[in-house]
Amino acid sequence: MYSHWFIVAALGYIAMTVFIFFNYPESWLRNKVFITIMTVWHAVGLSAVVMVFTVFRSIPYDGVRYAIARIGSMYYVTMTLLSILFFVRMISSRTYMFVMDRTGKEISPWARGRLTDKRFHSIVFIIISLAVFFAGYFNIDVLHDTRYDVTVNASSEEKELNICLISDIHAGSATGDHVYDDLITLIGNSNPDVLFIAGDAFDETTGSSDVAALSRVLSEIRRPEYGIFYIYGNHDSSVDDWAAQQMREMGVTVLEDEITVIGNDIQLIGCMDPTHGAKSVDALFNECRPDPDKPVLVLTHRPQHFSRMSDLGCDLVMAGHTHGFNIPQFSGLNLFGDMYSGIRQYGEMTAITTSGVSAWGFHYKWPAVSEVVTIHVTFADN
Repeated sequence: MYSHWFIVAALGYIAMTVFIFFNYPESWLRNKVFITIMTVWHAVGLSAVVMVFTVFRSIPYDGVRYAIARIGSMYYVTMTLLSILFFVRMISSRTYMFVMDRTGKEISPWARGRLTDKRFHSIVFIIISLAVFFAGYFNIDVLHDTRYDVTVNASSEEKELNICLISDIHAGSATGDHVYDDLITLIGNSNPDVLFIAGDAFDETTGSSDVAALSRVLSEIRRPEYGIFYIYGNHDSSVDDWAAQQMREMGVTVLEDEITVIGNDIQLIGCMDPTHGAKSVDALFNECRPDPDKPVLVLTHRPQHFSRMSDLGCDLVMAGHTHGFNIPQFSGLNLFGDMYSGIRQYGEMTAITTSGVSAWGFHYKWPAVSEVVTIHVTFADN
């Protein structure tokens, strides 16, 4: 995580803690047992979050890493949801009371009590936050086998192509150990001719054991006939070409704003992420000069500029990055992307965005699902 954003996030969580604290009922705040429990919880939880993004990758003990990741995830999700719920409560109750007072309407004692009852709201909000957390805690580890059939309106010597698309593995604090075993199984079930990794294989929490776990996955699967291709995500470290070097050591081809050919004539353009100095879509296509009469596939991390790619002759674009619609972690910036997840047509081009294998930083994902995507491509002129 970038240092300035880390500082902003830490200050934000301290502010949220204070805000939540003063929304609890006064009787709770006078209770020494409650104050003690809350003090310990916030100290431990916030410390776990800080450790996830600072020392986690260098911790050698799996049990300690497991505990820090889970405690940090629980603290992050519950505190974020409680802040949202208490804020909505504050705005809605004050707005309702203001409207009633201005219109001169009577508010029944029962309604006024429900609007101002901090104890009732606190209990309900805590239950909701914990329920959502545990739903996401278990949901993130369930890998779904997602399949699409796509027809490409371009001629090729290949009759068809079976693609396995994975993204956002985020090998580190968010990814459970058994997910790697499930990943091996689902990639095997996909029986791909080619495997695409659409960025964020790693993140700021990735340690040597996490790299080894991903390396095991790629060594134990049946090697696809046309190989494995990878592009950078926004969380993959480009310092000293670190992420790319890890992938190359695993036998993976790294594409950095360049074009290659799969099989005899299927063109694949691999895009860099804007975090790492990507070219514009127009500049990239002008430089790569794909043959418009042959299939053009694009592998990119962020689901952006899809309409322009379609105009430039792309037949199939594949992306990740969003993690699907993941509450409360989803980034507002994703609202400016072209899609969250699934499949969509842009003119003659098909766009597929996967919600990814895991998520960033925290062991939590809901209501989005974790998935391995199989794309069966048929070329129309065959």
